[in-house]
Amino acid sequence: MRLLISLLFLVSVFSPLRAQKFSFIQYNTSKGLPQSQVYTIAQDQDGYIWVGTFGGLARFNGENFTNYGRNNGLLNNRITKLEIIDGSLYIGHPQGISIKNSDNTFTSIPHTKDKVLNKVSDFSKLDSSIYIATNGGGLYLLNKEKKRLEPIKDSPKRIRELINYKGKLFLATRTGLHVYNGKSFALIEQSSENSFSGLERKGEFIFASSFNGTLYKLNTKTLNIEETLYDEDHMFRDVTIDHKNNFWLSSRNGILLVKEGDTIKMTEKSGLPTDDVYEIFEDSEDNIWIGTNGKGIIRFTDEVFTYYNESSGLPSDLIIAMDLDSQKNKWISTIDRGVFKIDSTGNIKKIDFIQSAAWQIVCADDIVLFATNFGLFVYDYKEFKSYYKEEDGLPSNSVKGIHTLNDSTFLVSTTEGSILFDKKSQTLYEGDKSLKNIIGARDFEVKHGVIYAAASKGIYTIKEDFSVKTDYFDSGINCIEIDPKGDLWVGTENGLYIKKEGTYKRQFLEKEQNLEFVNFLQLYDTLMFVGTNNGLYEVGTKLKHKYHYGITSGLIDLETNINSNYLEKNRFLWFGTASGLMKMDLENRSSLMKNAKPKLQLTGITINNKSLTNKEVDVFNTKGEKSTLIMKYVDKNISLSFDGIYMTNPGSLRYSYFLEGFSTDWTPPSNISTASFTNLPPGEYVFKLKVDNGNNRFSKIFSLPIEVTPPFYRTWWFYFIIGIVISAFVLSVDRARQKRRDNKNYQIKLEFQNKLSKLEQQSLNASMNRHFIFNALNSIQYYINASDNKSANKYLSRFAKLIRKNLDSSYHEDGMVALSDEIERLKLYLDLESMRFKDRFNYSINVEEEVETELLKVPAMFLQPFVENSIIHGVLPIKDRMGEIEVNITEHLDHIRIEIKDNGIGIENSRKNKVNDHSNHQSQGMMIAKGRIELLQKISARSIEMVGPFQIKENNHSINGTVVTFKIMKQYLG
Repeated sequence: MRLLISLLFLVSVFSPLRAQKFSFIQYNTSKGLPQSQVYTIAQDQDGYIWVGTFGGLARFNGENFTNYGRNNGLLNNRITKLEIIDGSLYIGHPQGISIKNSDNTFTSIPHTKDKVLNKVSDFSKLDSSIYIATNGGGLYLLNKEKKRLEPIKDSPKRIRELINYKGKLFLATRTGLHVYNGKSFALIEQSSENSFSGLERKGEFIFASSFNGTLYKLNTKTLNIEETLYDEDHMFRDVTIDHKNNFWLSSRNGILLVKEGDTIKMTEKSGLPTDDVYEIFEDSEDNIWIGTNGKGIIRFTDEVFTYYNESSGLPSDLIIAMDLDSQKNKWISTIDRGVFKIDSTGNIKKIDFIQSAAWQIVCADDIVLFATNFGLFVYDYKEFKSYYKEEDGLPSNSVKGIHTLNDSTFLVSTTEGSILFDKKSQTLYEGDKSLKNIIGARDFEVKHGVIYAAASKGIYTIKEDFSVKTDYFDSGINCIEIDPKGDLWVGTENGLYIKKEGTYKRQFLEKEQNLEFVNFLQLYDTLMFVGTNNGLYEVGTKLKHKYHYGITSGLIDLETNINSNYLEKNRFLWFGTASGLMKMDLENRSSLMKNAKPKLQLTGITINNKSLTNKEVDVFNTKGEKSTLIMKYVDKNISLSFDGIYMTNPGSLRYSYFLEGFSTDWTPPSNISTASFTNLPPGEYVFKLKVDNGNNRFSKIFSLPIEVTPPFYRTWWFYFIIGIVISAFVLSVDRARQKRRDNKNYQIKLEFQNKLSKLEQQSLNASMNRHFIFNALNSIQYYINASDNKSANKYLSRFAKLIRKNLDSSYHEDGMVALSDEIERLKLYLDLESMRFKDRFNYSINVEEEVETELLKVPAMFLQPFVENSIIHGVLPIKDRMGEIEVNITEHLDHIRIEIKDNGIGIENSRKNKVNDHSNHQSQGMMIAKGRIELLQKISARSIEMVGPFQIKENNHSINGTVVTFKIMKQYLG
């Protein structure tokens, strides 16, 4: 059964507010389009919109057009079809095709029969072949190698559109719908009686528009076809399905928009610049573009903004006040035509009783008040009464604002002070005397019982006892609003201010504008809508979100009217502009804030006022690894220009750039899409650019490596030659000085060596100091007297061996001995001391296996003084535990580490003991060892370092001994 839906215009009583108009943005020849008849639209991978007209081809970046014609290689200037296939732009003409090259030139291919004037109607790709449909000559195959169009046998002649689906081409033709499988054509029988104009696929179904005003749906599996929509007023030229699955049908009688549950006719009466529409196209940002016959290209700004003006039935475009009463009447005031009432049926009535504009209208349950220049007017839903003039007690006939205090009392503010009005008694009374000080208040807000009143030069704070405080401003105040946090927002003639914790702070809406004229403020949930002379701003009350609505968003005029705002049903924001009354659907506004990121394209490079060609510039737009832009030192001034591509709201784009290697940070966001640098010094740089769409969505960062080559006198080879010359001169001068230095150093070295020899002798003497020898002999005597011959012999044998080792060390000319000898000497010394101080301490000498003790050499007898110090001043004073001495020798990459560690009383306690013990042992051996190390550092390049001694502390901060470490480089030891 055929499903027939007839779409008829509903004719009703004249209703201005129902005759709302949609917002469209028109781009025609005055905006740069080459010709006003737009037959086809396409978009490339860089985001550019391509527009085909009957007078040339245009590339659109959202604000400006770049035009192309026969001079650029096009076959001719009449464009009938545009299609992007595999990143290439194909252009159809009445006599053939053109293909865009990467350098923005074109290759043209005419029809094989030049006399046949068949316009190209579509392109499609099947397998790896490109097919071209014509309206009169049938289907062609493109032969790129031979650059010709080859006709396909048995093709239908008048083809309007192609669709490729599952390896087949579906053709909309004058004689029905056809299917081509790459070899033959098949007609879908049910379609043979209709002339089809366009195709669009949705899933497994293809929708086909026809010139008889019917939309058909084709099942691609069964090839069954059925009617889904019919409109007798339209001959459909094409069908487009948008991302919301809405159907857009174009015709010479306007556009039919078929939505789920709703059908909208867009014509000149609803704001469309012309009814004659060729093409409807949806871009990658979900914007709808309309190609027209004679009115250029048009962008539909969605259904967020609609408007009403004189052509819609309103008495005036200049609406300054609006309110809705309890009987659903809309009261509006205009600047030039006075006050009007629009009832619930849409009928408009002029209020002749009020002879001037009303600056504010306040609707209560049973009364409506009007603030005018001729007094306060009152309407009680029966008749108009003028109660308030100067002779009636009104401070002034010029009433600026009205505020509802309670169910029956209103505050009325005039240019000479304020007064109270009681609606029950219909009388004026002065009230508190402080009210006289409230002059010209035009907007009011209440918080916790406190009234804030905005006047031209200040803000009045009125408490419950009617005491008044005034905050004065340098600029005129137009409006105020209180946000959910309780902060006061103030709109002035010089910008927006917010009062927090008693302080007013300026909030900039646009960094580029020093003067921001705020006309109204409207709170909606956690958002503040700010009406200005530069459009409408949406600002989060936490100041973390901001969005600008301008002409490209759907406003018919950027200039809003003072205090002309009204919020209906907490959803629709009404406000006046210089060109009419706007209505904004706040719940649907997210459709304007697209998540699409803007795109960037390098469009020009100028070096020292010389511009590079388009082909040279396009090299740097490649998506892969960037080529480096080479500049000579003399050409150190460069300017780069860009296209920021964001079709939704191109005016909101803000650019920031950064020259890595020259700058230190990104530049502040700006609407300027060029970057210039002068006097760049030689070096390598990376230019980086990004753009924000005004909703914190950034493009990918564009980067361009730049190299400024230095002049010859700053090249490496020039420096090399100069370096050789200077080096030769310096060497010749230095040789004479070197001889003098060598002689002097030789004398100094002899002195150091003499000192070292003395220190080594002193070290030998210190190593065998008189105390140790005396104590050792006493120990031997003790063993003999005790008849402990075994211990005496053992002690005497070791003592003799130690003395022999020490004496042998004195025969080494360089004072160096094998590390193994030093370890053996140290062990002998520790053995003797452990026998002398029996059961007072234990010791261990630990040598890592990797350490080659036989090959490595160290200064003779430099460890013994530090071990002696650990015994005498560290472990012997211990009373409550056994002393422990460790000597650890380990290898660490390029050096040997020797660590001497004890668990004695520590440095601090040892010093205290020395103060109390006047016969203390002087650590001469340690002092001499330190001096030897310092001298060895001076007379050789070899490194030896002593770290410490340091106290060892536990986690509870108690002292647990001392540690000293020696680091000796291996080249010194070898």
